[in-house]
Amino acid sequence: MSLTGIIHKEYGVKTTQFTRFYKKLNPLYCIMKKKNIIAIIMTAIGIALITTALVIVYTSYQRANPIDAAITNYFYANRSESLELIMYIITYLGESLVYFGMLLLLYYLWDKKKTFRTMSLIIASTVVNTSAKAIFRLERPPKYQHYSLIDEISSGLPSGHAQNSTIFWGTLGIFLKKIMIVFSILMPLLIGFSRIYLGVHWFTDVIMGYGIGFLVLALYIFFGEYIENFLNEKSATIKILVAIAVTAIFAVIVIFLLYNRVENDIELISGALKLIVLLTTLSISYTVEGSLINFNNEIDKWWKYIVRILIGGATFGIFYFGVSMLFDLAINAVAWVGIELTLDLIRYAMLGPAFLLLAPWIMMKLKV
Repeated sequence: MSLTGIIHKEYGVKTTQFTRFYKKLNPLYCIMKKKNIIAIIMTAIGIALITTALVIVYTSYQRANPIDAAITNYFYANRSESLELIMYIITYLGESLVYFGMLLLLYYLWDKKKTFRTMSLIIASTVVNTSAKAIFRLERPPKYQHYSLIDEISSGLPSGHAQNSTIFWGTLGIFLKKIMIVFSILMPLLIGFSRIYLGVHWFTDVIMGYGIGFLVLALYIFFGEYIENFLNEKSATIKILVAIAVTAIFAVIVIFLLYNRVENDIELISGALKLIVLLTTLSISYTVEGSLINFNNEIDKWWKYIVRILIGGATFGIFYFGVSMLFDLAINAVAWVGIELTLDLIRYAMLGPAFLLLAPWIMMKLKV
């Protein structure tokens, strides 16, 4: 008789119940689950890419090591105007703002839970990228090699575009599987290549961005479900306190790494703090949304997709661009050095409730 059969006979425990319990306790079973195998592979790839980038960079006496210099110089010498424009469009698709706009539409039209997870990963990844740039403090290729329409002020290593594109498209690939697998591979490769082609990143910046992106995805696959299950058992108050605590830790780390340690430190700190505030208010809004609005993603008529897109676009335009224009007037009228950062933080704090509470409330009221 099998072990499960003996336990069922002696103790009255159902075989299926014991099997589920045994699987939870068996480390080998947990490790060999399909998703964990994927995470292990991603971890290995991420570590390999990061190690390769650091070895290439730090075994050379100068930042423009032979490999980076050869690749950048080749593309700089062989650029064409038409391909430059195509690469500029592709590289723009890797902007955090573009990803955030796409995620808002997916939140309204597809799956709010999965979209919120991706939003959180992208924002947290951007803050991690800013911190990593501050740690390494390695410059980009020379300014004269940059594409004329791109103006970058941050350090080069690692590439934020490569990192965030890996996370954005990789997360959608995890959720949608076969439908997104081609985009999950192709888009990060194209965006990373565009950064090198346009002369704003070295080859090593890009592969290290990919490496960090793979590690973030692996961590999400390993621990995301457990963290979500843990928080689901907690009250809304606890969830809000956790969100505030996590983002406060982020803020302290960013300020410590950037203040008086890099050029344009105040501007970079400001950009990171705005994202941290946005992550906080998004998390709080998402936590209370279920009890206040209970937004439903189900759409039964095609024209409702269009209405939701219009409402979402209008909300984005008003609160991201419109409020910014009003605050610019206040900045010009008030002679206080901290007014710009203060108003920027207020504006970003408003975005979470506007996007995840106000816009869905309007959609639910209009029954679209």
